[in-house]
Amino acid sequence: MSSERFSLTLKLVDLSQEIAHKDKFGQHPLHPTPYIFPYITHEESAKQLKGISYTTEWLNINSHSGTHVDSPRHCDPKAGAMTIDKVPLEWLYGDAVCVDISHFAPKSWISAADLEEAVKKSGVQIKRGDIVLLYTAHWNRHRGTPSYSTDNPGLTKEACEWLADQGVKSFGVDSVTPDNPIDQAQNRIFPCHEVLRDRQFIHMENLANLDKVVGKRFTFIGFPVKLSGASAAPIRAVAILDG
Repeated sequence: MSSERFSLTLKLVDLSQEIAHKDKFGQHPLHPTPYIFPYITHEESAKQLKGISYTTEWLNINSHSGTHVDSPRHCDPKAGAMTIDKVPLEWLYGDAVCVDISHFAPKSWISAADLEEAVKKSGVQIKRGDIVLLYTAHWNRHRGTPSYSTDNPGLTKEACEWLADQGVKSFGVDSVTPDNPIDQAQNRIFPCHEVLRDRQFIHMENLANLDKVVGKRFTFIGFPVKLSGASAAPIRAVAILDG
């Protein structure tokens, strides 16, 4: 169905990556490679039916595959920790801004002061209740390569806490994690995930096309698949801009 059939005064920007068969570089190294197999083909189903055929697929993917959102349960072992099906939809819908942090080198650390300065230079203002997307340009530069899943810049724990202190509902990055992939000096590999756990503060990973919304204010939608009891789920992330 052609999009030309519909007249929209709004512009939709797809901020999602594909979940592709055997795409081993599209997710964090700790997560498995996705596999997508034909379950039944048109040729097979045509033998069972008259006048119509159908096809379906068998998905073998992780809840953290592709563009997705982590729930607090991801790093919280306590009974009753919030799973993805319990995350309020309001946390993933609403006013959003995109901040440019693309000048930081791979594997570099982004401090709270760095993030605050980047917000000022981006020309956007973070308001309480906003959703904040961080444009690292890591997807633009490294997608489809081994370095995409290993070399992204990362926020310090203090930077992630600074975001939470601004009263934002959630935030997202265009890389496999908001954390620096390796921090041998401090031996703390997932500081942002600690904030996720301790402050019930959710974040999205593996966003795409943030260059199309950087420095802008827009409406964001990123509702997760309702996976019962899961720690995360894929989302179709979309920015809605005035036409």
